[in-house]
Amino acid sequence: MCSWLTSLPPEIRFIIWRLSLSPPVVEILASDFCDGFYLQAALPVALHVCRESRQAVETLYPRCFGSFLQPERIRFNFDLDILYLDLSQEEEGLHHFLGILKETELIRLKYVAIDSAYLGGLVDSHLQIPALKRALKAMTNLREMIVVCDATIGENDNYFVRRHRRAQMKFYAGRDAEDNWPPADIEELPNVQEEYRDWKLSNVMKVTAMYGWRVA
Repeated sequence: MCSWLTSLPPEIRFIIWRLSLSPPVVEILASDFCDGFYLQAALPVALHVCRESRQAVETLYPRCFGSFLQPERIRFNFDLDILYLDLSQEEEGLHHFLGILKETELIRLKYVAIDSAYLGGLVDSHLQIPALKRALKAMTNLREMIVVCDATIGENDNYFVRRHRRAQMKFYAGRDAEDNWPPADIEELPNVQEEYRDWKLSNVMKVTAMYGWRVA
């Protein structure tokens, strides 16, 4: 721990550790070895720095998203983290994950991101949309629903999709100048406020669209 940090009162250090937290994109994937799920995101550094840092933030990251057969083992900050429902879950995986969410977890979710493929296009949307609508309406404290438009769809042979299938997904609101921006013609982001108006998600404070692609 830094010397200047140790000179501060414990309550100030406690606040600093909590302010060090940032909102990651939390992608939860189905395990190939059991019926449960695992986390596709690095845990906050503060959980590992030292005993004091862990004590300061551990209560903000309860273990959740378990079932009768699989114990809760995913740490998730309901006030900060963005839960990403990714296309890699596929139909069966998405239904399974939505099915294990407890009511107490649904009402605590504040930020959810959904792959646009689930909302029509790459998967059988007539099966996905009703389930997503029910789940979203049960998230009574949802502040933002993010529609993720995969910037790599349309690449020749889906090069980026294949190469970075297990790399971390990152979201961008615009065409930011990034070295890893995929060399593809990308459509403008849709007007999702208008597009999903008939979903009547009165509990959702904000609906936005973002580009997403995997960065190794």
